[in-house]
Amino acid sequence: MPATIGLGATGENVKRVQRALARQLLWNPFGPITGVYDATLEASVKLVQQGAGLPVTGTVDAATWAALPAYKEASPTLRTGDTGPVVAWLQQALKGQDIQIQFTPYAGAIDGIFGPLTETAVRALQTWTGATPDGIVSDNTWFTWMAPGSAQQLTLEAACGLLHGIGP
Repeated sequence: MPATIGLGATGENVKRVQRALARQLLWNPFGPITGVYDATLEASVKLVQQGAGLPVTGTVDAATWAALPAYKEASPTLRTGDTGPVVAWLQQALKGQDIQIQFTPYAGAIDGIFGPLTETAVRALQTWTGATPDGIVSDNTWFTWMAPGSAQQLTLEAACGLLHGIGP
């Protein structure tokens, strides 16, 4: 069981809480996964605690860890040169065929190869969201919203289907 954490804590356990809440759209999905337990995260934890009938302390203790969604680990970090199904899912999501996107879409084949066209589309998404356009898909890119303000509001991670069948 992870350690008890609260306001001011930093590190991987804080990132796990941030991911778990962001995946349920219970914590600032536009915000980066920073690993810093700040007041916004504390407020979200309190809402989870209240909803679960737990003492509303804002501190993530054993009972709160148990109440959080099960999937707290990071989705894979992807970059130029990576290959496989998750890259193909990323390409499909970045093409914008399934959702309405507001950035320059991926223009290549769905081939599962993270090449220059995939990197260009990732950078376009990152630039559009105000993130550092490094072309690497890590927590901060997975948790950007693809079409904010629309009925299709979902994160890149969810648009890729990485969370199907995971959780309670």
